[in-house]
Amino acid sequence: MSLQGVPFSKVSEADIQRLLEFSVGESVYLDYKRQSYEKSERKEFLKDISAMANTLGGDLLIGIAEKDGVPTSISPLFGDCDEEMRRLEQIAITGLDPRIRNLQIKPIPLTAGGNLIMVRVPRSYLAPHRVILENSARFYARAGTTTYEPNVDQLRQMFTSTTIVAEKIKAFHADRLVRITAGETPIAMNNAGKLVIHVVPVPAFTEGSMMDLIAKLSFGTEIPIPPDEVGTPKREAVNLEGYLNYVIPQAHDGSRMAYAQFFRNGVIEGAADLRTGDGQSSRFVGVPFVQLVVNRVKQYLNIVDHYDMGLPAYVFLSLCNVSNTVYRYAPSGGGFQETEPLGREIVALPEM
Repeated sequence: MSLQGVPFSKVSEADIQRLLEFSVGESVYLDYKRQSYEKSERKEFLKDISAMANTLGGDLLIGIAEKDGVPTSISPLFGDCDEEMRRLEQIAITGLDPRIRNLQIKPIPLTAGGNLIMVRVPRSYLAPHRVILENSARFYARAGTTTYEPNVDQLRQMFTSTTIVAEKIKAFHADRLVRITAGETPIAMNNAGKLVIHVVPVPAFTEGSMMDLIAKLSFGTEIPIPPDEVGTPKREAVNLEGYLNYVIPQAHDGSRMAYAQFFRNGVIEGAADLRTGDGQSSRFVGVPFVQLVVNRVKQYLNIVDHYDMGLPAYVFLSLCNVSNTVYRYAPSGGGFQETEPLGREIVALPEM
């Protein structure tokens, strides 16, 4: 048992009480500290959070007394909790190289008075992180309840793992583009150009787990929306890959085929037919196209956050079947002009 399954924003005093009630001991994911880190203990704080980030991530609970790693009581923190959190954040920002992205710190108010401080450390995909405070240059990792300094072989593995994950993500993206171009899409689409958006949380390719996506969606309030310009009513389905939200065009309303595929590992894929008159050639128009892409990327990233699927995330923007696709734009003199056809089947822009 740990707090890893509880979204950070929803962790409450009741969750902490359960840790004490069930004597949940420290682990690779969980660490207790009775009081906050004094000025002389800044390196200890950096050691604790960098070890978690360099391993599997985890939660640091400040204000919990423990014996032999087992929590014994709550030791509330009093005083200016906001100021203390800012101090810890500043230590983390200036004391690690590289800094830990998406480090989360919050108070947990107690009914009896005072607060706990919870620090959620994400598993890092920019590891290893090194403690650099006061000219230190040390790396740490975590095994069970023990924090240790990794040897040369372990450090080498840490340095190369990020590259391996990035290669897996790019290979997945390339495979999806080939399949979409070949017509292997969850709904039938026309032969003209297609807009394709991918938002890929990095943990999707590191944890090796498949979530019960349908159960997760049933408790949430967000679903991915297809990149549909018109706002046509959507239909939902469950398929082998996960959850599908899609558009069936209505007669004479200008809508086109579009879908959002939510994969069971957390990846979101949005695809839509570009504007076409004959089903073979197509076009995209400047401002509406940009607005559509930006709005969908924002929504997909919000879903990654809403379901706590982990960060960072890669964002890909691509075009498929676009040999006969043109870009239409409005020149300063009025009217519109079109570029020459793109002339290739797949255009994959650099990822972010």
